[in-house]
Amino acid sequence: MNFKTLFSISLFVGLILFSSCGNETTSTETKTADSVKSVLPEALLKLNAEVEKDPTNADVFHKRAQYHLQQRNFDAGFEDMRRVIANDRTKAPYFITLSDLYFVTNQTGNSKAALEKCLTLDDKNVDAMLKLAELYFYVKKHDDCFKYINMALKIDKYNSKAYFMKGMNYKEIKDTAKAISSMQTAVEQDQSFYNAYMQLGILNAAQKNPIAVEYYKNALRVQPKSTEIWYAIGKYYQDVENWEKAVEAYNVLLKIDPKNKNANYNMGGIHLVGKKDYKAALKYFTAALSSDPAYVDAYYGRGVCYQTMGDKKNAVIDFNAC
Repeated sequence: MNFKTLFSISLFVGLILFSSCGNETTSTETKTADSVKSVLPEALLKLNAEVEKDPTNADVFHKRAQYHLQQRNFDAGFEDMRRVIANDRTKAPYFITLSDLYFVTNQTGNSKAALEKCLTLDDKNVDAMLKLAELYFYVKKHDDCFKYINMALKIDKYNSKAYFMKGMNYKEIKDTAKAISSMQTAVEQDQSFYNAYMQLGILNAAQKNPIAVEYYKNALRVQPKSTEIWYAIGKYYQDVENWEKAVEAYNVLLKIDPKNKNANYNMGGIHLVGKKDYKAALKYFTAALSSDPAYVDAYYGRGVCYQTMGDKKNAVIDFNAC
């Protein structure tokens, strides 16, 4: 399944501090505060108001921490979670949010510890189990990954995410048959599971099984304008040397994203190798290079075109660029 721009939190740092009673506010300070508030999103303004109304309520700080996590304002999220934990360490969902913050800031050890704390508070928390499985998946501890997936499925045997993760784990250990079976179960539980359809397409395409295209089309039903799907369909047809179908798929992709360097490069390859249309190949390789001037393979492909067409000067320039 792509991690990241951090937004500045300087505009609202002052708003999360508690006001001192008895201090007078000058008109300049009031205007400054009002101008700062005016640029904040409405959702954040509402959360700030909740915090100001009840500054000892862990739940409202948790809601704001989740907002900051969603907006990728990680420092602000951690600050709110510090206040949450200081007020209440008894609720499992708090530690899920804390784990997520640690995870997206690459503090995986702390993320794991937070999830384990969550399970001590709620030993049937499927979300925590699957997040632990995911952590073990990333560090290639496949037995531990299966352990937590199976724990989750004992509690929720219809959990599509659990079957998807089981499929990814099987894929990682090269058990393609079980990976496909698990992914099929995932889409049986959730017929809009885009990533599971994509994995079914990828796994079958690797075996050059034409059913791959049907799975990609199911994914397309979920996300009709996905360039990822059209690229995958084009690549499947390209790999089985069905040039016309490949060109058809890449053309759809390039209508959505004309600067897609990989689609342009592959179109260049098809016209160079499959169609022997060197002028068209030149056009596509050049388009790929306009999107990425450091695309080495595109220089090589264009150089081969020039060489084949007898243009040694430009061939040498492109080969030197490589």
